[in-house]
Amino acid sequence: MVEDEKFIPEKQPSSRTLWLRLQTLLSDKISSLPTLPAKMAAVRAALEEYGAVGLIYLTIPRADDLEALYGWQCLDEFVADVGTVLAKFHRTFLNPDDVVVVRDVQSTEFLLFVKPSAADRPEEVAPDRLETLKTQLIKYLESERNADILRGHHQVNFLTATSRIIHNLFTRPERLVLAAVDGTRRAAISAAETETRHQKETLQRIIVREEVDVLYQPILTLGELGIFGFEALSTAADGTGIANAEMLFALAAEANLSTQLDRVCRRRAFTDAQRWLGDSRLFLNTDPRTIEDLGTRDDALFHLFQSGGISPHRVVLEITERSAIGNLALFEATLNRLRDYGIGIAVDDAGAGYASLNTIARLKPDFLKFDIALVRDIDRDRVKQELLATVQELGSRVNARVIAEGIETEGELTTLMEAGVEFGQGYLLAKPKPALEIERFFPGDPGRILEYAREDEPSGAPEEKGFE
Repeated sequence: MVEDEKFIPEKQPSSRTLWLRLQTLLSDKISSLPTLPAKMAAVRAALEEYGAVGLIYLTIPRADDLEALYGWQCLDEFVADVGTVLAKFHRTFLNPDDVVVVRDVQSTEFLLFVKPSAADRPEEVAPDRLETLKTQLIKYLESERNADILRGHHQVNFLTATSRIIHNLFTRPERLVLAAVDGTRRAAISAAETETRHQKETLQRIIVREEVDVLYQPILTLGELGIFGFEALSTAADGTGIANAEMLFALAAEANLSTQLDRVCRRRAFTDAQRWLGDSRLFLNTDPRTIEDLGTRDDALFHLFQSGGISPHRVVLEITERSAIGNLALFEATLNRLRDYGIGIAVDDAGAGYASLNTIARLKPDFLKFDIALVRDIDRDRVKQELLATVQELGSRVNARVIAEGIETEGELTTLMEAGVEFGQGYLLAKPKPALEIERFFPGDPGRILEYAREDEPSGAPEEKGFE
């Protein structure tokens, strides 16, 4: 130590600084809920008073993956929405002195501590009551949360479980609570893994048996409302136990079965459409992760065209960037081989932020599909109109024709037509229907499409892209 250097004691934080630090540990700014440490005393008091407390555990599975895919801001917004809905659920379905918390600050684990009701036996919270509350909670979350936060991603299924905490005079109550939280979390994960395993087994059966249903939604020329093509929308057949297409394709990706599922869907779409497609185009959604299967299995692909009775020039592959394109150069080369067959390429969700300008410039697609979220209320939204103009300008530069998705109102249709959009699809024009119903009409006949569209009038509910 230098001789004239004096020891200066570390400056102690002020009381207000200590209080602010403590507040950051006791209240989560993201969810606006208190943390478990902040409410531990209340949970302990309930446990000692009633002898038992019920616990409902809820979390967002794979939150890290969602954060990596969409960014931490989107995940934070989603957590904030969940916190808001849980607070409303507390006021609506629970007692005021029940406790709703987030486990820690910036956590995605939520805990609901429920005291026994008058109908419960002493020192017990009825298991069926906990399960009923859990079911109510899930339904409430699904009905109340803002679905636009993670738009474009498959529906987030919350992970839940319940347990009862029984007071024990020989164990510190706080340890009982923490042990119950950890145990309930493990039970939720185990139940989810079991359910996923069963769903994967179901998926394998679907692929082997080709238990896939395909609906076809017309794509119209907006000037004359004539049929230009059909988008094939595949989902699991009824009775398979797979609720919707998003779940089906998400399971396939998780189980590394996307390529096999895509083959089944393509084969089914070809088989059904060959009887009535005529000169119309057949649009097939394609996961970028499986596109190499089309490019490397040349003989099989050519056989598929021959057996399906459909010319490659009538087929358009829809590519979406929601699944990352790992090697763009290789991907581009694969598409070029497919183009040699005469297959067209469409980039899905143009304008939504997924399809980057670089990718569109490199791939030079034949079609750009203007995203359904941007079509919604475009007649009343100047920003969306400007985005449409940008996509149209981009399309003209790369020689791609624009297709507007999800048209549901006359105002949207009028705005798109006035803007010069060439093609469109949506519930206002025609709903997706099975092949047998489409066979009753004449593809490409402008006079028949209005009859087709009006036969099943839209219900007014927003169109959902529930198919791949």
